[in-house]
Amino acid sequence: MIAPLVLVLLAGALAVTGVSPDYRLRPGEGSVKTPRAGPEEPDELEFADDVELFALCLQAGLPIDEATRAVADVAGVTTTGHWGRIGPILAVGVPPARAFSELDTVSGFDELARLIRRSADSGAAIAGGCRELAAQLRSGATDRAVARAERAGVLISLPLTGCFLPAFIVLGLVPVVISLGSDLLPT
Repeated sequence: MIAPLVLVLLAGALAVTGVSPDYRLRPGEGSVKTPRAGPEEPDELEFADDVELFALCLQAGLPIDEATRAVADVAGVTTTGHWGRIGPILAVGVPPARAFSELDTVSGFDELARLIRRSADSGAAIAGGCRELAAQLRSGATDRAVARAERAGVLISLPLTGCFLPAFIVLGLVPVVISLGSDLLPT
């Protein structure tokens, strides 16, 4: 009698979680990468490191095209393709503001492109803005990691409310109530 009830409660708890088994087996958070999916969005921490390296190259006196190629050579896995696209454009003499505008649709690179356009218009140094951008990217990545950890804490409580609490009620409280009820009611 109790075994079928436990199985029904267990099946209900698994249905409530809403996570498909193939998602649990798949590595990573997003969907499976296919060749048609296009380039993936750059990782914020990798991009922050790349931007900081870009700032160091500029601060050391390298021109923008050489700094871009230097960063493309050592960039992170998710950002190397984007840096590599900019290098050849700069090599043929396209102004940096125009070359970086090619990546306006890529997350993170749009901020860098805006910074370079602003520098071209006003003559401001790019290195300081790149460092600020890297700090902002790292801060945003930290905030999102904390939010995911807090969300995980909430999701961890679902098995407790979905499995353990009903099991405690069925196996712990119901027999006591039945026992008390049978003692109080006349036979």
